[in-house]
Amino acid sequence: YSGVVWVTDSITRRGGEQFASLRRALRRMDGLWVLSDAQVAPLTAFLGEGAPPVHYVRFGVDQDFFRPTPYPTRPLVVSVGGDRDRDPETLLRAMATLRRVRPDVEIVVQSRTSIDPPAGVSVVPYLTHAELRNLYARASVVAIATRANLHVSGMTVGLEAMATGRPLVITRTPGMDDYFGGTSAARMVEVGDADALARETLRLLDDPVAGAAAGEAASAHVAGGFTT
Repeated sequence: YSGVVWVTDSITRRGGEQFASLRRALRRMDGLWVLSDAQVAPLTAFLGEGAPPVHYVRFGVDQDFFRPTPYPTRPLVVSVGGDRDRDPETLLRAMATLRRVRPDVEIVVQSRTSIDPPAGVSVVPYLTHAELRNLYARASVVAIATRANLHVSGMTVGLEAMATGRPLVITRTPGMDDYFGGTSAARMVEVGDADALARETLRLLDDPVAGAAAGEAASAHVAGGFTT
């Protein structure tokens, strides 16, 4: 059995003929699993007739490690993650807008991007799991920008942050509604829309009561169906 992540986006962007050896290897499995239902159809088509079944398996996070904490009084926006489909350009544009409007807000971004951050934005290349948990606990809002993708880039950070009791602003991509749809705790914006990312984050920052309520909804959402 094998999990499949990147190849569904690679075949969509570049065509399946470049991945013949990978296709042969995956066809030898007894079964395959993906973490986004948006991956099932393109992967099934790529593998062809007689291939092993492809299963969508819902992802969950450890609610004992990422546990709810009281909503903070000091405003802090956090963004975490550096996989190949994160969008640091859009994220940092949004954070620059946010700082112009609310210069009192602290912003911490964990990323290996080479882009120079705007004034007032701290970029760190790496965090341990314990450091990450502590950062979520200090956050008022967690914001994630991604490029178009099928594997739900950002869902791990999103679920960890929400398990901690923090509202989320994230790019809407295929499969994202399966994890963050139907809850007031997550606000989704379109790919590349830095203005919307900044605007939705500011709305939560400007109303701490609503932010705290969204945080409570966030932890309940994860506990209700997205834990290990």
